[in-house]
Amino acid sequence: MSDIAIPQSVKIISFDLDDTLWSGNQVIRHAEQAMLDWMQRNTPQVLSNLSQLQLRDKKNQFIKSNPHLGNKISLARQQFLQALFQEFGYHNSQQLAQACFDAFYEARQNVVLFDDVLETLSALKKVYQLIAITNGNADIHKTGLGHLFEFCLQAESFVRPKPHSDIFHHALERLDCSAQQVLHVGDHPVHDMQGAFDVGMKTVWLQDGTRAWDQVFEPDLIIQHIRELV
Repeated sequence: MSDIAIPQSVKIISFDLDDTLWSGNQVIRHAEQAMLDWMQRNTPQVLSNLSQLQLRDKKNQFIKSNPHLGNKISLARQQFLQALFQEFGYHNSQQLAQACFDAFYEARQNVVLFDDVLETLSALKKVYQLIAITNGNADIHKTGLGHLFEFCLQAESFVRPKPHSDIFHHALERLDCSAQQVLHVGDHPVHDMQGAFDVGMKTVWLQDGTRAWDQVFEPDLIIQHIRELV
C-alpha cells in the first residue's frame, strides 16, 4: 500500500454506501430472505407456486414493464409485491405488500460493516464533514451510522440516479461549498467516480477487484480499503 494524501482543498468527504462501507450483495440477500420468510408465514400460496428464481424473474419483468419505477427501488418493490399478492387472490394486497416490504426494509438495514469502517469514519469526522450519496435505499440512521454523517442523499428521491449530476449538485447546494472542496469515495467507476468527476469533485476509487477501470480520466486517489484515508 502506497502512501496517499487527501488534497488540502478538501473539507467534506462523501461516501457511497453499498460495497464501499459494507457488502451490498450480502445485505440484500439477507433482506430478501427476510421477505421470503414473511411470505412463508403470511402469503404461503405465492411460494407454493413460485421458486425463488421465478419470483426474481417476475420482479425483473415487472420493473421492465414499468420503466418509470427504475430509479424508485423502494416503490418498485412495494408495487411489485402488491401486484403479486393480487395475482394470487389476496384481497388485502396493499396492506400485505406494505407489511412484506417493511420486513424486507428493516432487514436491509442490518449491515455488517467492513473491517475498520467505524473507526475510520470516526477519525475522519474529527477533521472533515462526512456525507453519504447512494443509489440504494439504506437508511443511514437505521444502520447505526447516522451520528457520523451530516446527511445522506438517496437516489430514489431524485429523477435520475448516480452517475447523473442531479444528486451531486444537490449535495453541493446543501453543503454550500464548491465541488473542489468535496472528495467522493466509492467502488463504482461509473456511478461514483464518473458522476463525481463530472461535477468537479475530487475522487477516490475503492478498488475492490470486482470492476475494471475504463474511464478516460484517472481518480485522484486509489485505495483498497477506506482505512487508507486516515
